[in-house]
Amino acid sequence: MVRPREFSYPPEKMIELGKEMVDYVKQNKETILHLCEWYTIEKGYTYNEWKTFIQRAEFVPYYEQALKIIGLKYVDKNSNVRDKISDRWQRIYFGDLREGEDKDADDNELRKASALKGEARALEQERIKVIEEVQRSKRKLK
Repeated sequence: MVRPREFSYPPEKMIELGKEMVDYVKQNKETILHLCEWYTIEKGYTYNEWKTFIQRAEFVPYYEQALKIIGLKYVDKNSNVRDKISDRWQRIYFGDLREGEDKDADDNELRKASALKGEARALEQERIKVIEEVQRSKRKLK
């Protein structure tokens, strides 16, 4: 019976894996499109195991370096990565781009919500004016 692989390794092993990953990415930078080519295909780790790796402080610097190496392919106009997929994956490989786009989207939603509140307030004020006018007209008729 094969014992299941542990989800967590000691820091030394995580550093070793990180260095190995960066070396693999550097050696395969012309062909690699996603880190799963290393962690699943090459090493046999599952996605859930991988998620625990990228949360380990000692592994993160290597992870970020590998992301940037692969990510350069997605912004290189001479790359063999097609434009549409390149646009889609830039958010994966460039966290600062993702954060900026997310902030812009959040800011736009706040502006829209503020504008809607302003419109609702204006509509409510107009409704109140109409009701007051109707009440004045009723009083004049009596």
